[in-house]
Amino acid sequence: MITVATCNNPAHVQLVKSVLNDSGIAVFVPDENTAQTAPYLIFAIGGIRVQVTEENAEAARAIIAQLDAASPDSDQVPPAFT
Repeated sequence: MITVATCNNPAHVQLVKSVLNDSGIAVFVPDENTAQTAPYLIFAIGGIRVQVTEENAEAARAIIAQLDAASPDSDQVPPAFT
């Protein structure tokens, strides 16, 4: 699995996950349970990782870039994309 985004807000992760899933890209969020049960640890673990398979990484990054570009306000999209 390749990390294509790292977010500091669980709601932003859900947005990215939803958009990628709607595009036919399976998403794995290994830090999802930690973020939901212990949100105070999000910064300690380095954010919430959004991961896809290696063959979908390039397409996922392109979709995330489009999502970022489509936002009129950078505070509205997930910060800390990697």
